[in-house]
Amino acid sequence: MLEDPGLDLGELTASLREAFGIEAISFMFVPGFDMQAASYGVASTDGRWFAKVRFGPVVDAPLEVPRALLDAGVDNVLAPVRTLTGTLWHPMPEGRTLVVYPFVAGRNAMDVGMTGDQWRRFGTALRAVHDSGLEARFADRLPAETFALPSAAVVRSVLAQEPSVESAAAERLRTVLDEQRQRIGQMLARAEDRGAQLTTKPFARVLCHADIHAANLLVADDGRIYVVDWDGPMLAPRERDLLFVISGGITRRVEPQEEGWFFEGYGEVEVDREAIVYYRYERLLEDIGEIGRSVFADASVPETSREAEVRLLERVFEPGGSVDSVEQV
Repeated sequence: MLEDPGLDLGELTASLREAFGIEAISFMFVPGFDMQAASYGVASTDGRWFAKVRFGPVVDAPLEVPRALLDAGVDNVLAPVRTLTGTLWHPMPEGRTLVVYPFVAGRNAMDVGMTGDQWRRFGTALRAVHDSGLEARFADRLPAETFALPSAAVVRSVLAQEPSVESAAAERLRTVLDEQRQRIGQMLARAEDRGAQLTTKPFARVLCHADIHAANLLVADDGRIYVVDWDGPMLAPRERDLLFVISGGITRRVEPQEEGWFFEGYGEVEVDREAIVYYRYERLLEDIGEIGRSVFADASVPETSREAEVRLLERVFEPGGSVDSVEQV
């Protein structure tokens, strides 16, 4: 969440003590774009931690994937710590769940950028993920790419939806979607057509982060790079991750020199252009669907967070924005 939801810190303190043996001294709310979770930096008697409280159950596999990568020697991954009983999360009252990570002092790459050496380290780290061989271990635990464009149904539902919450931001979003209805329809058609074509190609499915944009890269104060927020890993062609770097990337402009540094670390690889275009469409449509559901129907989202999400969507439709450049690979 972008705003502190005001959780009971006494309750959080007790959960940290009971499940992790952590004696918390103080908390600092950390804003984030996951509207179903609240994150806190925790100072304790034995160091610092990062606690994430999810408003609902967690899925085990997204926690187990970074843990397995770290255990396999991919050390540029930030993985959850185990509870005293060996699990990766702890249940809290009112259906919430608690996950704890080591605290790494730093900022995300969206805010601070990366040096040439850090781009190379990022490339090396992502290649290690793709070459980890863990796809066999998680074959029955993670979704596998079918190019079926799962976001399409959500987007079509949002286009037909009226806000169910009292919100000026929701009304503005309704206006934006109405104004862009034709372009969104074209995006859906082009993405579905490309998806159908890609089903005929023999892609290898590797372990992918699937959301590895700059805000999910932590640049530590000591210069190291960590891949964070493994909320939706999947088995997919490597292009599912490479779209965030190739030909300008997505969510943050990647300059040609930065792309070159990345591939110096990642190594040579043949990239399917049509897969990159498909994934760009998928990403934009997924954002439209998720923002629509959150802004229109989730009463727990603060109005300031709704406004931020609507501004984000408005920018992608601006001249020269993500929609205009989606096929420029």
